Amino acid sequence: MLRVGLGCLAGAVLYVAPGRAAAQGSGEDSAHVRSDSVAGTDTTRAHVSKADSILLSYHPDTTKTRAPIAHSEQPRLLGIGPAYHWNRDELFASGAQTLTDLLARIPGFTDFRAGWLSTPMIGTYMGNAARIRVFYDGVELDPLNARDGNTTDLATIQIWTLEEVAVERGAEELRVYLRSWRVDHLTPSSRADVATGTQETNEYRAFYGQRFKPGEALQVAAQQFTNVGPEGGGGDETSLMARLGYARGPWSFDVFGNRYRRGMDPLTEVDLNGGPPPGPGLGDFEGTWTTAYVRGGYGDPDHGVWAQVMATTLQFKNSSRESTLATDTIINPVTGLPFATPTADTTASESQYIASGGFSKWGIRFSGTDRFRVFAGHGTSNEPSGRASFESGPLALSAYIDHDAPSAWPAATAPNAFQTIPITIEEVSARLTPLPFISIMGAASRTTSTGALDAPPTSLAMRGEVGLRVGPLWFSGGVMTQDTGRVAALSVYDPSYVPVALGRTTGEFGSIRGVIWEGIHADITGIDWGSPGPYRPNYQARAELSLQSEWLHKFPRRTFSIHASGVFEYRSPTPFPVANGSEVFSPVSYSLSTLLELRILQATIFWDFRNVLGYPYTLVPGYLMPRQVNIYGVRWSFWN
Repeated sequence: MLRVGLGCLAGAVLYVAPGRAAAQGSGEDSAHVRSDSVAGTDTTRAHVSKADSILLSYHPDTTKTRAPIAHSEQPRLLGIGPAYHWNRDELFASGAQTLTDLLARIPGFTDFRAGWLSTPMIGTYMGNAARIRVFYDGVELDPLNARDGNTTDLATIQIWTLEEVAVERGAEELRVYLRSWRVDHLTPSSRADVATGTQETNEYRAFYGQRFKPGEALQVAAQQFTNVGPEGGGGDETSLMARLGYARGPWSFDVFGNRYRRGMDPLTEVDLNGGPPPGPGLGDFEGTWTTAYVRGGYGDPDHGVWAQVMATTLQFKNSSRESTLATDTIINPVTGLPFATPTADTTASESQYIASGGFSKWGIRFSGTDRFRVFAGHGTSNEPSGRASFESGPLALSAYIDHDAPSAWPAATAPNAFQTIPITIEEVSARLTPLPFISIMGAASRTTSTGALDAPPTSLAMRGEVGLRVGPLWFSGGVMTQDTGRVAALSVYDPSYVPVALGRTTGEFGSIRGVIWEGIHADITGIDWGSPGPYRPNYQARAELSLQSEWLHKFPRRTFSIHASGVFEYRSPTPFPVANGSEVFSPVSYSLSTLLELRILQATIFWDFRNVLGYPYTLVPGYLMPRQVNIYGVRWSFWN
């Protein structure tokens, strides 16, 4: 049986995307080093890549493809050093369980967590949770869960459904562009992921996709996980994804849906100093999200002329337990007081109708998008936007404008209601690389808002950075600043946390990113804000060293690879403003984590070990992070 199993495994087809080392070591804007030519046929590729030539030697029909299903626009990523971009293989190899894990690498981003997988995870950029925007296949994922206080719970973003993640660092906001998983091969492909670990964590995923000769596409996938927490806060999630589509030549049509139910048990707050719990904790929660769209497209947004139209629906239903009767109220066993319980049996939904198009060739890109939102019972919003960029030789330029003009909104009763107002964002950025080893980057933006409580009418922000390249390693440093602003409250963790206005904010940051030597990579960033601010520590640093190698001199057919990394994270105490005008602080925190992955043919064995030192720490006052978390398992792909 062993010989038969090994024979089948050796006969399985190996698909190897370009390694992470190649993606990160290709210099600036590595996410967009693509040909400007458009494929002229939707049959078998005329040109067989090196990876596909290996596939061909195993199984002749695995290189037969059809025209790709349309994907969303992704802007030119101007920056110094490797772009903040991950393809599907890099995404899973990063060890990221949530989108928060990926964004933690970006200077100016601060993540807040109440515990492990099932608890809320909110991110801020320059201390403001309202300035992180997430686009899924071009659909902006607006916060529909009232419990989150008009901020986005990044733990609910289904990154397992993705094939690409790109992050655009604006002067004032962070824009995250997600592209969902697509298939183009005629041979059916499937994959199974199984993982288990501490905190009674169990994860299961299954993928199946196939293209058919006329051009049809069929994809189905599912994920399920469960976990517990030492102070409560455990839970589970079940997520389903499906796509039906058709593509031939430059034309494409598809129907997509992702629906997931997520639950969390009540979570108790604790005090690391042995005092009384600082707050009420989080109550029981259960909600269901739905994202679905119909899309028609022509061309490819990465090169040539393209256009797309979409009709999208987003829905959230809160089915958490709620009662007005004292006898039914869920009581915190530590404090004897009721948990902070979200509103139950509520449904929020919106529709987005999107028309977009553009042109990309000869280093020139321009595009326009009109996004019309219809909110169930809350009015409408029309949001036109446009962008243009140019790159030639040492110079790269980019401009972006976005205007959101709602015609009607509900009463401004939410803690962060200032976000639901007409705003205009104007942004320009430029990068100059006069010599191959020197790069200069600058970005500036102006945000104009009207009729917004006490939000400033105009906010200016700038970022400047200088980089020096030593071999394939980039050393860079710079300054980011904002003159005035109003930061959103992290009220999901405690209703007493409030939004506040603040004056000029300036941070100095530095990074070391790229390849140190052969397969050894570095990704080190740190930032100093001069003083702590609302939802923003004074000092924050993250350092990752990794070994990524396929050992081609030993395994020339790319049948083996290793990825081993260690990550150290540190942040100083972080203030959380409360309703009475004072502040509470999360204490200083640091953690050390490791990741080991071994790929043999199409099977990848991984072991993710977080907080190796077992140091007790909190990122949000009162919510203790797990002492140590081990999660290990296998990802196994098959060509049938």
